[in-house]
Amino acid sequence: MFKKIVFLSLMPICFVSCLPKKDFAITDDFVASQAGSTKKGAGNKHTYNTVLSDEDKKYFAKKLEVSETEILNEKLYNFIKSWEGTKYVYGGETRNGIDCSALMQELYTYVYKKDLPRTASEMSMDNRIELFKSNEKLREGDLVFFRITEEKIISHVGIYLKNNKFFAANQVGGVEISSLKKAFWKKNFVAAGRFKQ
Repeated sequence: MFKKIVFLSLMPICFVSCLPKKDFAITDDFVASQAGSTKKGAGNKHTYNTVLSDEDKKYFAKKLEVSETEILNEKLYNFIKSWEGTKYVYGGETRNGIDCSALMQELYTYVYKKDLPRTASEMSMDNRIELFKSNEKLREGDLVFFRITEEKIISHVGIYLKNNKFFAANQVGGVEISSLKKAFWKKNFVAAGRFKQ
């Protein structure tokens, strides 16, 4: 009886803590407005460069194992450069820590001027996005979806770059470029998604 009472008393706490965080993308204006704030979790002042340096092109070409001439979307790669190394925080939406879906929301808002739902699962069910399974059809800018929990829902999302590499906020490693060829990602890959034309 005691166990039942404890379980029932903890249920509302779990239910509330497991809900997704509020639905908004982090914009440059939002981050700038939080600069200098003493509130817990306030973002740092952050802007994106508009031009990708030759050094950065070399860095990404090496990371993706492609020619420098293939690094064309300067907006995308400047975004990646500015977020790479940020720690993963579930429900996080700032430079102090971010999760996979918040990172994709921010990326798509800034780079592609498109809004995305707040969770990976909601993104995969968005009727504006066409899902496909074939890795051969992947192109830069496609979303890649994974199931990395015991639940039967999409629980992780990233963006495809080139040469089987994708960018995401991962629970282990934080915000980084990873390879779809790694056993873990290969095993848990569910589908890719692209905005319908």
